[in-house]
Amino acid sequence: MKHLAFYIPLHYPDRERFFEILQLLDERGAGYVEVGIPVSDPYMDGEIIRETNKVILKQGLTGEDIAASLKEIRSRFRFKVVIMTYQEGVERFFLTQIPHELYDGFICVNGDYPAEILHDPIKVLSQSQSNDELKQALEHNHLFAYVVSGEGKTGSFDKLPDQYIEVVKRVKTFTSIPAFVGFGIKSAADVDMVMNNGADGAIIGTEFIRRYQQGGFDTLKSYIDELKRAY
Repeated sequence: MKHLAFYIPLHYPDRERFFEILQLLDERGAGYVEVGIPVSDPYMDGEIIRETNKVILKQGLTGEDIAASLKEIRSRFRFKVVIMTYQEGVERFFLTQIPHELYDGFICVNGDYPAEILHDPIKVLSQSQSNDELKQALEHNHLFAYVVSGEGKTGSFDKLPDQYIEVVKRVKTFTSIPAFVGFGIKSAADVDMVMNNGADGAIIGTEFIRRYQQGGFDTLKSYIDELKRAY
């Protein structure tokens, strides 16, 4: 599962279970984990992820908590770590002070920070961007290109869009890093589809959290094993 990235909010549903889920992903060979840092208005995300942000904020999360957990993640697990948040999260939790060695990439949806401030910035790429905008977005990105499957919020797609296909083609003319597709990826069949259409990997977020909410840890384990069997 080296070509799969899984999104999970930091300390969701609580710190203990969060690390149990990370342990499971590491044991199953996940390539990347996208760790969400909560904000009050995650406007690009659908209801499921929005509610998880509320849960974590109520826990009284601090910047020190984030740094400590990232340090533990780095010491225990093999997957690459991507931090995902909004400008509010960067400023609220002083994320520019997080040591670069604690993460491999940083997604700030609505903030533009220099690469020397937030290490290896990953921009979210879509069909609406021009070639020049794509080139600029990829300039300091060394991990993977994040291509959204279509315009909309996370968790808002009943059917996987196909707008990503031409974006992936354009991205591959500008960079040699892998192109991963996110938004609307739910099943092994969806992963197959995006990879058959030129992507190098896929990002699973809302569906990953939904499976946990539907049946707890055992249901999530079955879901991950289902994906692992396919790859």
